[in-house]
Amino acid sequence: MKQIKLTALFLLMVLGNKAQLVVSDFETFSLSPGSYYQDTTNAPFSSLNAAFTHQNSKFGNTWYWTGGFAYTNISDSSNGTFTNLYGVKALKGYNGSDNFVIAQDRGVIQLASAQNTVDGFYVTNTTFAYKMILLGDTANGFSRKFGDTTGTGSGTTIAQGGYPDFFKITIKGFKNGQMSSDSVEFFLADFRFQNNTLDYVIDTWQWVNTSSLGEVDSLKFWMYSSDVGQFGINTPLFFALDNFTTKGFIAGQGEDNVFASTKVYPVPFHDQLSIFINSKLASNSQLQLTDLHGRSILLAELQFGENTLDVSALKPGVYLLQMNNGERVKRLKIVKE
Repeated sequence: MKQIKLTALFLLMVLGNKAQLVVSDFETFSLSPGSYYQDTTNAPFSSLNAAFTHQNSKFGNTWYWTGGFAYTNISDSSNGTFTNLYGVKALKGYNGSDNFVIAQDRGVIQLASAQNTVDGFYVTNTTFAYKMILLGDTANGFSRKFGDTTGTGSGTTIAQGGYPDFFKITIKGFKNGQMSSDSVEFFLADFRFQNNTLDYVIDTWQWVNTSSLGEVDSLKFWMYSSDVGQFGINTPLFFALDNFTTKGFIAGQGEDNVFASTKVYPVPFHDQLSIFINSKLASNSQLQLTDLHGRSILLAELQFGENTLDVSALKPGVYLLQMNNGERVKRLKIVKE
């Protein structure tokens, strides 16, 4: 298991009296062995302070994951074809954990509050991308192995095996719809060195520090490769992410002044759920209801006084309720009978 447990809410350190590091390691998500998150309604999944976009498209009678993020527990470090979109060369999640996230190009992570900063996260290569970079697509000839000049640098002065290839992520922060002028780059593979012995492809979990982006309400990930063909980038545009760490506000902090007098009833609930807000500080808070897979089910704005939600369409089971006033977050497990 991971060194830092989600069930302990990741109280790693206190910054003054408010902000703390909050780590999403995705270990609370329920998955069957060798499976992954897929939702044909394109519902994002949430983990603590972050919501991860997720897109599926239907071709014929089959649904395919076509964008954003998906969490998984698949352990496959050998199959380097498109039939293995969810395995990583590192085999398991960070520090040998079960669950981790696979990301596609241009995925967006939405934060619970614009007053959060993203301290960073761990990334590594998927098995698919790793094998294509090292070996190329020997079966179809679609992508070439990195460093190879055959068909790319042939006829130039670049020595065989010396082509300056790269595969990287560029991360940009947004706040109130405005993109930050700063960005963070991380190279998943780099063959640009004059000394070819320094060339590398990442096969372990590596920390990416994004604190320089400052306070953001979302992050967007762009992927780039030097292997570009007639129809765009040939390198599989996937990478893996784990231990997503924000510096912000979590449940239990400052509740005496914000959510301490908030009441959620009845418990368990049936067709209606009521939230009574008895503090001006908690009014205009955002409510989000998710299932135990992190799928967002309901969003609402809470006003001062009693707020009644129609939840008759929900199936019986356990749900996670989050209330966020922009500075504090309160989370509860609630049950529908």
